[in-house]
Amino acid sequence: MRKLIESNHVSLGGEVGSNEWAFPYLDEDHLAYAKDLLFGADMLLLGRKTYEGLSSAYPTMPKGDGGVPADFVDRMNDIPKYVASTTLRHTTWNATVISGDVAPFVADLKQQPGGNIVKYGNGPLDVTLMQHGLIDEFHLLVTPVATGRGRHLFEDIDGAPAMRLLDVKPFKSGVVLLTYTPS
Repeated sequence: MRKLIESNHVSLGGEVGSNEWAFPYLDEDHLAYAKDLLFGADMLLLGRKTYEGLSSAYPTMPKGDGGVPADFVDRMNDIPKYVASTTLRHTTWNATVISGDVAPFVADLKQQPGGNIVKYGNGPLDVTLMQHGLIDEFHLLVTPVATGRGRHLFEDIDGAPAMRLLDVKPFKSGVVLLTYTPS
């Protein structure tokens, strides 16, 4: 059975969804983590907004030379992606729109043999996934910034489950990777 792993950058105040404050903290520790996560997966699960952001960036992203390593960019471009959206009809970037009810579709994906499923981003898809107990691990990259505004982690989720801490890993940049599982 596959694990569904959600990975998110979170500010000290619990805000998510802004790359502007996360980018300065993307160091070699983060790259090692991101590569292990991505190469341990054989598919991505994305909401529409995350899909649109990533699919506009990665196909034309410069590789290497101080930027994102070529093998990471190639893997992001090549890995199959499933997109949960009620408005998106057509995709590119090796992606498929999930038609119908997302929860049984994802539950079925998890039952199939293969590597992990990685979900980036935090938004409406999380409500569905958490209501159905489909997320196995939360990887929270707590970033040492206080923004004071923005969307908050789990803000739309009522009755979120208690979490059990699995691992803590500090990065040289000051980011702390917290790995939780619903208890």
